[in-house]
Amino acid sequence: MTSEGFSPTAVDKAIRQARCLLMSFDGPICTLFAGTPADSAADLLRSEIKEEGIPLPQSVEDTPDPLDILRFAASLDSDLASRVEARLTELELTAAATAPPAPYAHDVLAACRESGRTAAIISANSSAAIHAYLTAHDLTSQFAAVAARTGPDPLILPPSPHLIDQATIVLSAWPAECVVIASAPSGIQAAQAAGVPSVAYAKTPDDAEHQVRAGANAVVYSMADIALRLRTGVGD
Repeated sequence: MTSEGFSPTAVDKAIRQARCLLMSFDGPICTLFAGTPADSAADLLRSEIKEEGIPLPQSVEDTPDPLDILRFAASLDSDLASRVEARLTELELTAAATAPPAPYAHDVLAACRESGRTAAIISANSSAAIHAYLTAHDLTSQFAAVAARTGPDPLILPPSPHLIDQATIVLSAWPAECVVIASAPSGIQAAQAAGVPSVAYAKTPDDAEHQVRAGANAVVYSMADIALRLRTGVGD
């Protein structure tokens, strides 16, 4: 099925059963590297590895995703992975200071609260950067749980379901009572592995196609669509 095959009904179905929204941080809540492009962060992490005299495979040379570089470092050496992860956390903290909220993200949180639902964050980004952003935007009280990166082990990050499982335990929720809102295919894959329905937040049709192939149950192009369905009592 292509992304054009998803209708408002598909979004309704994905949200209807949910009493908990498990939201990715980068994308649905904010654009983390808006002021500091992610590919620049990736370049800095590559430098950390090259300083050790370690050659990089072409895939790592080319990737714009800092997490790909962390995964590569972790495949080589735990100490190197710790240094790369610490540097990535510093870069994310800097980026969080200028990250703009995603359009209508605050409306989704308000609608979640008004409809009696609970929101949580599931993220491969650092917990420190997420908490810094939430504090700066006075959003800490809006989330009942934050399940995010706290160390250099990439195996617990999406597409692993580990963080989703961690959040559902904190929320005392069954997977079927939750819905994941994610913008990266890895977040959609993690939801599928955890048995949680997912709604992909896409910025372009190409993004949507990648998310559909990852297993998204529905796609929206604006967070306003999520807020609207929460406010119209779809889940009641």
